[in-house]
Amino acid sequence: MHIDRNRALPRVLFLAPPRWHGAHCTMRSLGRLGVRVYALEHRGTSPSNTSRFCAGTVPAGDNGRPIGDAAGIVEDLVRAGRRLGAGTILIAGTDEWAVFVAEHADELAREFSLPRPSADLVARLASKVGLFEIASGYGFPTPRLVVPRSLDHVGEIAPTLTYPVMVKPVVSRPDVDSKAVVSGVAELLDYAGAHAESPHDPNLMFQEYIPGTDADVWMFTGYFDAQSRCRAAFTGRKLRQCPAHMGHTSLGVAEPNPELVEQATAFLSAIGYRGIVDSGYRFDSRDGTYKILDVNPRVGGNFRQFVSANDLDVVRALYLDLAGMPRQATEQLDGRMWLKEDSDVVAMVQYRRLGELDLKTWLKSLRHIDEGATFALDDPMPFVSAMALVVTDTVAGRWRRRRRSLRTAPAAAARWAA
Repeated sequence: MHIDRNRALPRVLFLAPPRWHGAHCTMRSLGRLGVRVYALEHRGTSPSNTSRFCAGTVPAGDNGRPIGDAAGIVEDLVRAGRRLGAGTILIAGTDEWAVFVAEHADELAREFSLPRPSADLVARLASKVGLFEIASGYGFPTPRLVVPRSLDHVGEIAPTLTYPVMVKPVVSRPDVDSKAVVSGVAELLDYAGAHAESPHDPNLMFQEYIPGTDADVWMFTGYFDAQSRCRAAFTGRKLRQCPAHMGHTSLGVAEPNPELVEQATAFLSAIGYRGIVDSGYRFDSRDGTYKILDVNPRVGGNFRQFVSANDLDVVRALYLDLAGMPRQATEQLDGRMWLKEDSDVVAMVQYRRLGELDLKTWLKSLRHIDEGATFALDDPMPFVSAMALVVTDTVAGRWRRRRRSLRTAPAAAARWAA
């Protein structure tokens, strides 16, 4: 893609925690066009901030999250915007940041260019309950769900559900994103007791489980301008997920799905959405519909899975639009394969344990990767840093399990002796 580098190109500030790979994917996508992309300061290892396309960092929030004094965070961002220059484009990389930016858009817009969806809409889309209410209200298919008011309420409704059931947090955060498929009442009660945030506000929801395989999970990602017109629309499938069968994309492919594009763009335009969206759907063979699972009001980590014939992705579409150089994406490049290397190593182990993947098949699936989340010959450090984190996390996890077993062994021996 060519853009006029003789004109001043606005800078970008990307908001995300240390391990959010969407940050360095954004840095690479825009950096290769000559755009300077900045990130937040982080504690500890941050693969994105090691990228040669990271132009620098700014302080705001707590380790890449909008936690703490909201007024202070806004002040830090406004100060950063003044330093980076007029027209700096602000991009949220997580639901937390998307909600925060939407809530404080009036103050931030004094120094930044940014999409302006309504704060209420962003907050509701970031909540599974809000999404269910919006989709149902507009007549778009979505799985049925129940939200318990408390742990006591879990005990009341558990016997009334149809199993299996998908359990998710109502509001996801970087430290709260676990999910599971449970097969019965006892398993549901055990899971809820272990994962509830509090007895009176568990932040859990029980969602209808739609049968199928990973191949039935579809993605739609797009960019909608200030008039809610779709400037870029892409669809594809998850081939592998991490955790297996219920996590983020570790291996994905871009595939055309005109029916899903029509459904997704109609829904998002109808609700007046503006900005980048990352959404998940599952095809339900029981009634032949695509059911909305998630609509994340921000850029997805795997957005580079999707590129158009005129070399646009959703981040480039947003940037060019807000920089006064709008372009419409042409047809997507179908068959484009994208890999998140560190996650796919973990996914391979998990699918292998399930008896669904062997080493030879896994290696064969890596032959035709078009782009990796971390690996790039012209930008090697994010890959090195990410794989080092896989090793240290694995060692640390095994050490924790070993310590737990050593602590429980004497108690077990005493019970046996008794």
